[in-house]
Amino acid sequence: MTESDKSIFKPVNDPVKPQSQVISCIEIQGFNRLVEEGEISTIQVFYERVAQEIYNTRKKNYSWGFKVIEPEFLNLSDRIYLSSKLYFDEDMADLNSVVFKLFIEFNNIVLSTAMHMHIPVKGIIRIGNVYKGTVTSRKPALVSGKEPLILNDLLKVFSFGEIFPHGFSSGMIPAVDMPFHFGENLSQMLADLANIEAVGIFMPLEYRNETATEVTILSNMMTATEVNGKALFVCNWKEWMSSYLKCSPDNILAYAEDAGKDGQEPYSKYWQSLVDYSADL
Repeated sequence: MTESDKSIFKPVNDPVKPQSQVISCIEIQGFNRLVEEGEISTIQVFYERVAQEIYNTRKKNYSWGFKVIEPEFLNLSDRIYLSSKLYFDEDMADLNSVVFKLFIEFNNIVLSTAMHMHIPVKGIIRIGNVYKGTVTSRKPALVSGKEPLILNDLLKVFSFGEIFPHGFSSGMIPAVDMPFHFGENLSQMLADLANIEAVGIFMPLEYRNETATEVTILSNMMTATEVNGKALFVCNWKEWMSSYLKCSPDNILAYAEDAGKDGQEPYSKYWQSLVDYSADL
């Protein structure tokens, strides 16, 4: 590649920098079937119940000021992504412990709500550097001083202020912010997820020595177990459900046992794996 070729790929923004995050990807099994069969209300109720449990949790988070460190959600088709920033560079061990504990609580909310509705989900958690932020287009440009031509139908739906961005009246088109979120850690997470055949949210054992995870593991919110022949940490849904959700872990396990033996259940192996590892919770 010549120097002129390289210049084409020279950023106009400051170079993007990595940041430490804990991220999870939760996959809803059978999601496409629900959509195809028109069970949209089931999906809606699932999201509503997750939101309600988060609201109930937020009541106590507000009193501690923890709202600012709650995980961010991104729901995209059959996958739910949660992410929280960690502050390793700032050497804030106590804050990182709280961030991770809250992150696991939110994952347990999603997992427990899904199991309560007999929806099989599987997820993976990873910790590491990712690139997240926005890049901005070049400086704002001048626009023509002519009166704008507006499609009449637009004015039936939007106000003038919504149609034209801030700065238009002074002849400026504002810059465009383009968000991004990528990294090797995210790619590895998806690869790990493909190898899991169990209901639950898991995390590699390699993170047991992270200072951020220590308190959560010691408090039994995550437990070491074996899933599909591999040693992993798993979110302790039984511990969370017993304390917060109006649902008995025994009832969930009874359903999972029946589903695990049902030859017509497409995710019988996933439910049976839940029964097997739950003995360690």
